[in-house]
Amino acid sequence: MKHFYVFGFFFILLSCQTEEFFEQVDETSSLTSLSELTGLISRLNQNPTAFDDFIDNSNSLSLEFPYEITINSNNAFTLNEFDDYQAVINELISFPNDYSVDITFPVQVSLPNYELLNIENEIAFFSLLNTLEGSTEINCLEYTFPIQLNVFDSDTSFINERSVQNEAQFFNFLDNLQPTDDFYEIAYPIEIRVDTTVQIIVSNLELEIAIRNLAENCFNPSLFINNSTQLQQFIAFITSGEFKVTSFIDEEQDETDDYDDFVFTFNTNNTISVVNTTSGNSFTGEWTAEIDEDELIFELDFESNELLEEFDEDWVVDRFSTPNTIELSDEDTDELSFLIFEKL
Repeated sequence: MKHFYVFGFFFILLSCQTEEFFEQVDETSSLTSLSELTGLISRLNQNPTAFDDFIDNSNSLSLEFPYEITINSNNAFTLNEFDDYQAVINELISFPNDYSVDITFPVQVSLPNYELLNIENEIAFFSLLNTLEGSTEINCLEYTFPIQLNVFDSDTSFINERSVQNEAQFFNFLDNLQPTDDFYEIAYPIEIRVDTTVQIIVSNLELEIAIRNLAENCFNPSLFINNSTQLQQFIAFITSGEFKVTSFIDEEQDETDDYDDFVFTFNTNNTISVVNTTSGNSFTGEWTAEIDEDELIFELDFESNELLEEFDEDWVVDRFSTPNTIELSDEDTDELSFLIFEKL
């Protein structure tokens, strides 16, 4: 009977802890890894990797100083600090249509999670690129650290206070949250800085509004963008993995379900390999990408399958690598068509 009372006391204590937690955590202020605001905060705190994509053709990693590059196999540059990018940009402006940038290996690169990697050669570099998803970082807004968080683990019913001291800690804290078990609250008020303006934020809603009201260039942080850069980045993105169709609106008719079983590979030789994962049948096509009147055009051509021939268009690329999709549109007819591929 003694053991029964001990067990009963423990059960009551645990129940009280759980009930006390849910009384303390307000549904309007508690967040999980799946919360939309968490995604925005994570994008703000990730390691900036997109600013040098005109050099490394990737917004998913950045090259660490110092390193050397050669433009058009002729002009060499050594980059030791951020200000050195301006000389490179000035050189690239003189090549408005096309240019090549060769990186001198070995180099050190950093990833969105602040991990540093040593890359010995070009083969290892492109192998790494094939494993990375596109970055969706947001810039222009800075926090005043430290920021206090209240963290709850539903498995243990314990609340812990945590102080994050910098962006790297904040990003990796969010990255390690368990989707269904971990909750957290930001201890408001917090101070943020947008350009030179300081704001005091007192709620999740105010923080989300501040992020969404940032200027458009804060969501597109590359230091230099021209048609050649955009085309190179697009080709590098589409040729580095397999894709599935997540949306196909053909003249305002939703035909997405017809393509659930198809996997697409855009090969570097401008061919397309397609496999129906249910039937095992394979098909081929061709792709081309070009800049036409300042628009990025992605042309698809299939001849071996009537269903795939629905994709035969000169698609306008609206977005890509955001972080792992290609968003296409066709406005040649009175009724709009949209096609979205997502990288597997």
